[in-house]
Amino acid sequence: MQWLYAHFPSLQLDHFVLEQAEDKQAALVVFCPQHNEILQVSQCASTAGIKRGMGLAQACALLNRIQLIPYSAEVECQQLHLLANQLYRIASDIVLLEPQGIAIKLDPIIHYYHSVDNFVALFHHVLQSTALRYHFASGPSVEAAQVLALAGADTVYLSNAQALIALQNVSLKYTQFTSKQVSQFDRMGIRTLQAVFQIPLEEVGKRFDNALISYLLALKGNKAVPRATFHPKQHFRYQCELPYELEDSVKLLRFLTQPVEQCCEYLVSQNLTTDSLQLTLHMADSPKQHVEVRAGAPMHNAKDWLSLITLKLEQLALTSAIRGFQLRCEHTVVFHATSEHLFAVRFNQHAENMLMGTLLAKLGSDAVITPRVCHDHRQDLHIRHGLPHSGAACEQLPSGQHPCWLLIDPQPLSTQTKIVYGPERIQTGWWDDSAVKRDYFIALSSTGQRLWIFRDHQSNWFVHGYFS
Repeated sequence: MQWLYAHFPSLQLDHFVLEQAEDKQAALVVFCPQHNEILQVSQCASTAGIKRGMGLAQACALLNRIQLIPYSAEVECQQLHLLANQLYRIASDIVLLEPQGIAIKLDPIIHYYHSVDNFVALFHHVLQSTALRYHFASGPSVEAAQVLALAGADTVYLSNAQALIALQNVSLKYTQFTSKQVSQFDRMGIRTLQAVFQIPLEEVGKRFDNALISYLLALKGNKAVPRATFHPKQHFRYQCELPYELEDSVKLLRFLTQPVEQCCEYLVSQNLTTDSLQLTLHMADSPKQHVEVRAGAPMHNAKDWLSLITLKLEQLALTSAIRGFQLRCEHTVVFHATSEHLFAVRFNQHAENMLMGTLLAKLGSDAVITPRVCHDHRQDLHIRHGLPHSGAACEQLPSGQHPCWLLIDPQPLSTQTKIVYGPERIQTGWWDDSAVKRDYFIALSSTGQRLWIFRDHQSNWFVHGYFS
């Protein structure tokens, strides 16, 4: 068994630089307030001498212009899941070691890509497109590959035997040993895994617990630790804390562009579409604001969604400044592609959907209604108005004997006409409060206009519509 492991030591910092940093060359550090420890350092801060593990006072003594980013394991786990979604396109057996590690089982992939080198080249191509820094290594187990990657091996070994040889020279600080266990080994003069492997397991068991023995067996590839494999979810969620407060909702689009693109990439990879995105704004001095952006039809094009979101943000009235946001895509449907032959007369459905989405974004869903044809012989109820996509529309259209231009309320017939067709009796609705008994005719006016007229049960004549 062979595993490939990728470690992202600066996942939160790299994500912040790519999507939120105003100055890409600023001295940025990810800081853990609970332990007063700097966890991640940008290139500018590293040049000034700031290193991981330093306290805040020591770092400020070296450079007084430092931009602090509070560490968030939740942000890193979120980014790790997004990376796993991208890697899921090229590999199936993926294990997440939150918050900074991804392991991929290579054995089934070799048969598909014909060689490890082919897959590793594609693996690097996917990760390099994210512009995130990472270290990688392979090994006979997840644990072995993880230790080698943490040590910065950056090598895919041809065999597990070569990986075990490289593993012996790794310092204990890169293992999953506790600090207490590392100190115990250090007092024994043991500082590398080679020395640990030389100790009989019986002797190790006398000084340490069974968990450490299981870990040593896993490092050698002699014991497989059961781990849950990654499976993409049927929804997309993205949360972001802004580097500064925003009082203009339109300026939020700068921070929304990348998440929307990632959401659409996720939809495409899963062959899904959606007709709504939910945006929750975290406000400075007021409760959260919930914004729903709806489209005219399910779609997964980032450019179209950003256009609708821009319209929605232009209409949005903020209750206070924005400190962060959450983007959610929870209502998805399977994408079904349609095709028509070359010479078919096609209606531009995409243009209609974008128009509907624009109207929904600018006016709101309550202000947009759609006429729908219903199964009812009463022409007053044949066309009904409802909310967009509120139900399945009937495909039955008016026949040639019925006009498409109907009056909302029939008007008394006041002009002289000549009947050319009829009568056609409609007597129905006895089961509700809209019973009708009418005799319909097609008539010509003195000017040649074709009218749709009827006579009710009291022998009164009315005009109900006009033929074009």
